[in-house]
Amino acid sequence: MSAKKQEWQALKQLPVPVDLPEEFQFHSIFVCPVSRDQSSEENPPMLMPCMHVLCKQSIMKLSKSSSRSFKCPNCPAEASFDQCRQLFF
Repeated sequence: MSAKKQEWQALKQLPVPVDLPEEFQFHSIFVCPVSRDQSSEENPPMLMPCMHVLCKQSIMKLSKSSSRSFKCPNCPAEASFDQCRQLFF
């Protein structure tokens, strides 16, 4: 690094590799288990009160355009669109 005259804080990666345990290794791509669509800015992942995650379009379809509550496709919990929160990766 000193040969390249770079400041380590300006880099996007650490100057040395760090091995993380498997539970801390994630990827930032979410695919909805219902629609099988990849999330996007227009169709972000949404966290339901039961802690399951679906894309916004799937939740809108299940809730009939956010007009009524619906059952989670993964568990027996009921939810409404207003109870769901957008996730950011």
